[in-house]
Amino acid sequence: MSNRPSVVYSNVWEDPELNRGSLLVKPGDHVLSITSGGCNSLCLLLENPERVVSIDLNPAQLAMLEFKRAAIIELDHEDFLTALGTPFHGQPLPPAATRVALYRKIRRHLPAYAQEFWDAHQPLIEQGIFLCGKVEAFFALYRRILNWLYDATSLEQFFRQPDLAAQKAYYKAFRKKRWRFLNSLLLNRFVLSLVKGAHSFAQVEDPDLSQNLNRKIDRAMTTFYNPDNYFVALMLLGGHFSRRAMSPYLLAENFPILKQNIGRLEIFLGTVGDCLKKWGPRSFDKFNLSNIFEWMDHEVFNGVIREVLALSRPGARMCWRYTLARPRQLDAENTRRLVAEPDLAARLFAQDRSFIYESFHVYHLAS
Repeated sequence: MSNRPSVVYSNVWEDPELNRGSLLVKPGDHVLSITSGGCNSLCLLLENPERVVSIDLNPAQLAMLEFKRAAIIELDHEDFLTALGTPFHGQPLPPAATRVALYRKIRRHLPAYAQEFWDAHQPLIEQGIFLCGKVEAFFALYRRILNWLYDATSLEQFFRQPDLAAQKAYYKAFRKKRWRFLNSLLLNRFVLSLVKGAHSFAQVEDPDLSQNLNRKIDRAMTTFYNPDNYFVALMLLGGHFSRRAMSPYLLAENFPILKQNIGRLEIFLGTVGDCLKKWGPRSFDKFNLSNIFEWMDHEVFNGVIREVLALSRPGARMCWRYTLARPRQLDAENTRRLVAEPDLAARLFAQDRSFIYESFHVYHLAS
């Protein structure tokens, strides 16, 4: 891989419940899903569709999903979690040699490009690929500084409160000045562009990104009970708080379904337009478009929407998010062909445990 692709996201930091509640995937559906860390595509498999095509332009992200797929095919649930280096707060990971041995066991299920990638990145396997992305490395740095600014026990108390009311009271009394000072140092265009790439902020107009996150943290700490919220646990603790609070594809009770359906997953390097060339018009029923429109201008956004519409079967449904940017507006042609569902989108967004997003959008194809 001459262009040296690297993993930006080893996890998807989007709440899969929003995808489930908006796309309404049913048996027989053909689903197109943005890969990122692969979590959303795997969660959509749990809905028993006929097929999930997971696409990305970064081969490293596809290699990440290939690793997870191979581990699902070959391993039992406990070894699957171990192979990924799935972290649990307060529990050490199994030895690195165990993960390397499991990689050797699943390697035969990987295509050549993924074998090449992981053979060249064995240290990531040794440390655990679950938190190996650039974004996850940023969160690790953030946690280290936060634990230096505060006593680790005081941060853990965010997860030890008996209920949401007690959590809200604890957060209200918490000394936040140092936390917000850290946000002002790290949450700016310069630092975040090093993590995600400058293109990610091309359409972002908010001049104060740290204040944006302060507002979102306030909402998370006062709206969602932390012991049940694996997004906050991974960000602040670096591991899951319990085995019942994980992404659906990681849960033991869902693993038999995942293993049964894993043959329905196709992993594809390319754009939405490339999918149109490969599969042709009217090929998909549901579209998880993640936050791909974050960096696009009005013209590019509407061009991609036209490709999505060409791929759409009657009754097709789609959803997408924005992290920091203002939503792009549909042009007249696309507005005629899509029906917005703002009430459903708002209701789901109010339940979004991954608090970092600015907005959530749901549409279906006009009849």
